Amino acid sequence: MPSLGKFNSLTITELAPEGAYLDGLELGEVFLPHAEVPADASANSIISVFVYLDSKGVATATTKQPHAQVGDFCLLRVKEINSTGAFVDIGIDKDLLVPFNEQGPKLEQGRSYLIHFYLDKASGRMCGSTKLNKFLDKTPANYIPLQEVDLIIAGKTDLGYKTVVNQSHWGIIYHDQVFRPLFPGQKFKGFVRKIREDNKLDITLEKPGMEKIDSLSQKILDELNKQNGFLALGDKSDPEKIKKLFATSKANYKKAIGGLYKQGLIEIEATHISLK
Repeated sequence: MPSLGKFNSLTITELAPEGAYLDGLELGEVFLPHAEVPADASANSIISVFVYLDSKGVATATTKQPHAQVGDFCLLRVKEINSTGAFVDIGIDKDLLVPFNEQGPKLEQGRSYLIHFYLDKASGRMCGSTKLNKFLDKTPANYIPLQEVDLIIAGKTDLGYKTVVNQSHWGIIYHDQVFRPLFPGQKFKGFVRKIREDNKLDITLEKPGMEKIDSLSQKILDELNKQNGFLALGDKSDPEKIKKLFATSKANYKKAIGGLYKQGLIEIEATHISLK
């Protein structure tokens, strides 16, 4: 069944000078403007399009790739604010409305916010909300320690960075687990460290186990080769310097250079390492 606010594969029923008419099944006829009709399109061919309601409530399609679809969390910029609410840019001709009652705090024009893209049940129209809690899963977090997950940074707190995990649960990356700049809306992979009693997750950004150390070891060797075999970071060096160069903890750095030493590849001193 075709859905508003998402990409759908629809059949072209008619080609006209103004554009193409598509079979939207339960949505009815869907219009695709002429400028976006592929050159090789023909009647009865199937085309992938994003479907939305225009300002008049007409089902309309676009082949453009929006920044987000229904069900997504995404960092979006406010283009305009009027008596209805805030309108944010989703990368197509149609902006996304964030009603005032879905704002917390009040949105400001020109700023970007992490927004959940949803379909309003009453009107059937696409909307956005910054009240993220209501869209996260309230069921128990069914994860195992060290499981890889998808992350979206929601914001910074006193403890660390709040993140949406697998678009379903809240997680936190504590400050001592952060080894690179983070900002709201940023997406990447992470790993579950612990499932807390409040059903929230402790998250780490570093790949656990020897695979992480092996990857780091290669980075260290690459840096040594770039620096003519000498690197002013030993096993007694400042953790912040290690973090700045390799985006990792001092503990992981020491494990990695220890492994390289055992392989006979480097020499280790308190303040530096060097290639053998």
